[in-house]
Amino acid sequence: MDANPKDTRIFLQLKALFRKQERYEDLKALLLERVGIFSRDLQSHVELGEVFLLMDERDKAKQFWNNLLLQFGETRSIHYMLIQMYLKHSLDEELDALVVSGRKHFNDPSFLSLELGNIHMRNLDYAAATDEFVTYGSYHPEQIRAVSSQILRMSDREESHKKIETALMNNMPMNEDVVRLLYSDFLFKVQRYPDAYNQHLALGVTEVKDMERWIKFAHNLRKEQSLPLALKAFTVVLDALKSAPFSRNDNNLKRITGEALYGLALTYEQQITPGQQWAPLAEYFPGNMFFEDHLSTLQTIEVKPLEDTFSLYDSILVTLPSTTFPPQAHFRLGEIKYKITRDFDGAMASFAAAASATKDRDLALRSNLRLADVLMAKNNFPRGLKHIQDALASTGQEKEQQSLKFKLCQIHFFYGNIDNTVVILDELLSSLKLGDPYFNDALELKGFIEENYVQGDQIDKDAFQSYVLAERLQRQGKRGEAASFFRSVVDVYPETSIADEAAFRRAQLTLELGEYTRTVELLVAIQDSPLGDLATVMTGEVYDRYLFNSSEAEVWYFKVLEEYPESLLTEPVRYRLREITKRNELN
Repeated sequence: MDANPKDTRIFLQLKALFRKQERYEDLKALLLERVGIFSRDLQSHVELGEVFLLMDERDKAKQFWNNLLLQFGETRSIHYMLIQMYLKHSLDEELDALVVSGRKHFNDPSFLSLELGNIHMRNLDYAAATDEFVTYGSYHPEQIRAVSSQILRMSDREESHKKIETALMNNMPMNEDVVRLLYSDFLFKVQRYPDAYNQHLALGVTEVKDMERWIKFAHNLRKEQSLPLALKAFTVVLDALKSAPFSRNDNNLKRITGEALYGLALTYEQQITPGQQWAPLAEYFPGNMFFEDHLSTLQTIEVKPLEDTFSLYDSILVTLPSTTFPPQAHFRLGEIKYKITRDFDGAMASFAAAASATKDRDLALRSNLRLADVLMAKNNFPRGLKHIQDALASTGQEKEQQSLKFKLCQIHFFYGNIDNTVVILDELLSSLKLGDPYFNDALELKGFIEENYVQGDQIDKDAFQSYVLAERLQRQGKRGEAASFFRSVVDVYPETSIADEAAFRRAQLTLELGEYTRTVELLVAIQDSPLGDLATVMTGEVYDRYLFNSSEAEVWYFKVLEEYPESLLTEPVRYRLREITKRNELN
């Protein structure tokens, strides 16, 4: 230091050494020399006062710091440094006096509040931290997101909850709007969703910013699966919009209306689409889009609330410009009407509106494909064929053409035009690459048709046509009729290869109806067929997932491993057996 007293690196090393060895006289001399050279080095000034404290000269330290405030009090930095020092040495009276004088001097009631809040939070003083954060948020409402984040960080510790909540409620008179926003975020974080909803209700909805707040809150509720409250939240916005003077030129209101309607559609779809807690191992053509079943089973779905929602949409559409209602919302509504309520005419109107209004080619394609699905569900195959053929004629994009051709192939198949199906499949397979999403599905379907139809005699072909009719009925939601036709295939054409497929499909429908004993009987009857592994696994799943008979399920699962060692289902079955064993050990 003698050679170069301005060398900061040497200064910091010496300061750390003297402090560690408690050589306070040397430390004082070092700091005095430093501030003599760098008179504006506030940190060294403050640390010099600390040295007096460490040398048991408490009053001298306090006086020194007070003099610093007189000398450098115009800068906020000195206050920030001193507050750290006062907290470090538990100088509570000096801390309080510093905060009061600082706030008065700078005419800022929130001065040091954010810093104090962070310090109290680190010291686990949750109530004091909340008080300071509320103070800062009240005087800086534009920073409320940052303030809320700090409070939510504290709430990661469960022991903080009661203190945070009490502090928020006590601070309500300071700035009710700000505190309610912070309180609602806290309540949401701790999963008290109805209480959070009530805070938003108390805040009301009169301006665009209120509507945006409700939209965000509603989407968060939806993401957390609090769906009834999410529906209420979106409805609050729509009710407010109905009573608001709407202008065609008011882009904010138009945007919010679209977002609320779209959110409501998403929430209803999420609420009424049956959720599956486990994925079945025994699936028919697993993952093949050709045999995907779109229509939900209407066992626990209340249609009346949906009808009320559709009425709400219609009443809003009457008063709003057509451009307000986003194509995505039309599409989601179409999905609900098609898959859930089976209002096929209404679904077609929604999908047609989505296809015509959107500039998104992907959404337009999905809407047109779904229109074909609805036409098949309505048993209007000629119109479905024409719709896809027209769409093919209007696009030159290869990917779109492939999707449309796959749908065209699907329509021909379920319509019973098997020869046309084969021709289109050959065209698809010649143009698709191995990595294309339709390749495996198309290849699998072609092998299925060749095995059960092309290579068979007339009896095989007649049986296959009957099987296709049953598949068509199932696709139309006519499950009882489909089960009867699958049964007739087995009874009338027992020697054909498709009979086992029909028997398995019938068993699936029987299971869907909750007839578990009958399902097992049907599955046992085809365990010596080429579908034996599938039937055996499904039998195990009936006992496992529906009858909750683990011991009987294990018998059937082990049977799969012993009798069908080459089956693709052996590994998933082994995994399920390990899960059952682990669960039994825990119990």
